[in-house]
Amino acid sequence: MKTFVHHMPPTNLDDLLTRTGAGDVRAFAALYDRNAAVVHGLALRALRDPAASEEVTRTVWIRVWRRSSSYAPDQGSALAWVMALAQRTVVERLRSRPHGTAPARIESATAQAAPSPGSHLSLAARRRAVLLAYYQGCTSEQISALLGVPHETVATMIHSGLMHLRAHLRMADHGPRGATASLNTSVDADRW
Repeated sequence: MKTFVHHMPPTNLDDLLTRTGAGDVRAFAALYDRNAAVVHGLALRALRDPAASEEVTRTVWIRVWRRSSSYAPDQGSALAWVMALAQRTVVERLRSRPHGTAPARIESATAQAAPSPGSHLSLAARRRAVLLAYYQGCTSEQISALLGVPHETVATMIHSGLMHLRAHLRMADHGPRGATASLNTSVDADRW
């Protein structure tokens, strides 16, 4: 799978998708560069067939180009929009297979999928790793000793904890008015 390399200033995905909808080829190339691997990974996990996954990935990006003008930033993130389109395309591909093969493929893809890094670690442990690193200034060796986990796991815990926090903050941003103000309370801080 090829990726395009374009030198453009960093910009958020929502802006890239909006500009793609207006026909900006460079924005589309940047959007592709930043998300092609994720879309291909989704297709490969579900289909378990490299050739079919590449075909589905191409179809997704053609659809992104053609349908990007319908993207509305106030209804969700660009990544969610692209991934929903990818998921629908994968499902279409699975349904187009001969009857009886799609459910088996879905089950096998789910059963064989490798767990995401840090998925076996509790949310509380990941949260604590982030707090120790960013608020206490602990090194990864100190965090390893404090939490009783291997040193190599600490970076994964921190990354996973930050991704969870990011998702929590995005949900708050898209929630009812004033939801972001409530994130300053200890109750909401404990929930992420």
